[in-house]
Amino acid sequence: MLGSSVGSDVIEVGDKTVTIGEFQREYQRNVNLWSQRLQTQLSADQARQFGLPQMTIQTLQSRLLVEVRANQLNLGLGDGAVLDDIRNGPTFRNELGQFDRFMFQQVLRQNGYSENEYVEILRNELKGQQLVQSLTVPGGTAPAVLTDTIFGYQAEQRRAAYVEVLDATIHDVPAPTDEQLAAYVTENPGPFTAPEYRKAVYLSVSAADFIGQVEVTDEELQAEYDGRTSEFQTPEHRAIQQMIFETEDAAKAAQARITEGAAFDVVAQEDLQLSASDIDLGKVTKTDLLDELQAPVFALTANEVSAPIKTVLGWHLVKVTNIEPAATQSLDDVKDQLKQDIALRLGADLAYERSTALMDVFAGGASVEEAAEAVGATAVTTDWIDRTGKGIDGKATDGLPAPAQFLGELFAKSVGDETHLTEAQNGTYYAVAVTEVRDAELKELDAVREQATAAWQADWRHKQAKTIADGILEKAKQGTLLATLSSDQVSSLRTSDAIRRSGPAGGLTPDVQETLFTLKDGEFAVGENTTGTGYIVYGVDSVIAADADKDAVLADTMSQQIGQSLQQDLLSQYETYLEKEIGVSVKTNLIQEYL
Repeated sequence: MLGSSVGSDVIEVGDKTVTIGEFQREYQRNVNLWSQRLQTQLSADQARQFGLPQMTIQTLQSRLLVEVRANQLNLGLGDGAVLDDIRNGPTFRNELGQFDRFMFQQVLRQNGYSENEYVEILRNELKGQQLVQSLTVPGGTAPAVLTDTIFGYQAEQRRAAYVEVLDATIHDVPAPTDEQLAAYVTENPGPFTAPEYRKAVYLSVSAADFIGQVEVTDEELQAEYDGRTSEFQTPEHRAIQQMIFETEDAAKAAQARITEGAAFDVVAQEDLQLSASDIDLGKVTKTDLLDELQAPVFALTANEVSAPIKTVLGWHLVKVTNIEPAATQSLDDVKDQLKQDIALRLGADLAYERSTALMDVFAGGASVEEAAEAVGATAVTTDWIDRTGKGIDGKATDGLPAPAQFLGELFAKSVGDETHLTEAQNGTYYAVAVTEVRDAELKELDAVREQATAAWQADWRHKQAKTIADGILEKAKQGTLLATLSSDQVSSLRTSDAIRRSGPAGGLTPDVQETLFTLKDGEFAVGENTTGTGYIVYGVDSVIAADADKDAVLADTMSQQIGQSLQQDLLSQYETYLEKEIGVSVKTNLIQEYL
């Protein structure tokens, strides 16, 4: 008890302090708040990963700095202002928009505050707001000269004029020599590398293994059927058409026309301008309808039209066009399914018993083969398997238990690791041991010759396209117009969409988009096309100056963002000044004891 830090101060700002208890309360409040936002309860480790301890320290530190400074400046606040904030703020209002004292007390209890504590905290926060508001950027927006300058830069648009050289236009591609091919494969090993393969021995136990060992009686089948009867019942369905009128008189007039022989859909078209598809509700069950409609509609016969029925939507006329009676599958109809379900359930119990025995055997240091023999299971030896479950021939390995989980464990183990039993999510139990490992390695050149040759030639074409594009660039720099350089290998002159420095690139790559805004009139550059299958030589076709009048929404948004950024910078600098002026001490070791 004498060594306890419960009563210790963990944050000191001037003459103000925060005890470990106060820190705990604020920290837990932040954990609860972020748990609600993320819709999951954060664990202690997750809270640390989100930085909640440091966030809590920063919040309390900032609050005390402002509070101390407000006191130094003799800023005051009467009780009436505090009570007005409590009563008129949104936090403690009920469904009628009125202050609710019960809600007030409940929120305080949930956050660990007494009324006096909360009032004092609120008083200090409101005093702090007076101080902080004195540092507010006037009008909440940035100065016009700053906004105009940044807007003019960001909202400027440009179009690129370009010609394109595609790899596909390069012909007479040479065949690579073995030396060139070997060098290419070595420099680009990815596509030509055989994956890591492993051999393993495993055993598995699942409910399906014991289906043949269990017997399902007629009594069990009947009990299962009785307990699941609702699964085998199909409710009555009715195909209906519907019209809804605003008044009962209008609905009755339509009903009278139908009674006299007018077609339901014709009345809907003439009275309500509704098409056949508008009035067709399709097949519905009783519970699909509004409560007021359920009984009357399901009392109608086929092709009968209801009397006007009142609901919150208006006055309904409903016609039943088809009836599919309710149906119930008999025990004989579903006997095989029920027998399979019961057998699997009983088999799961036997699988669990077998797994318990296996855990005891593995605890004694048995290998997979020894454990299988001890409990009457079968040990399976695999051929080579890669991380995807495929063999050297590229075919999937069948029969693996819970493949995704099994393969993950197989490639996380090493030869000689201790064996243990794993329960998969599908209720299967398995144990696996690695017996051999074949590391990933480059395939023999003859095995990848065709694939490597195609890749080498594609790369050769791409490089040749770049060489041609570089030649066009030099001509453009010397004054030759791009429009005059089209040929069998060079496209005609094209123009891109108007684009900004950031945002959609308008059919250009991000690198080309960035470079385009560095080019001056008469300058050109080379870049890859968007598909990586060629190059473009481009320059600036036109520059469209930013226009705040035409793009007022963007201009206003940018002004607000700049203003908020300035405001945040100002407050941050002021807080840094207060830290040096007032002094701050944080005892992180004591805080870590709590966390």
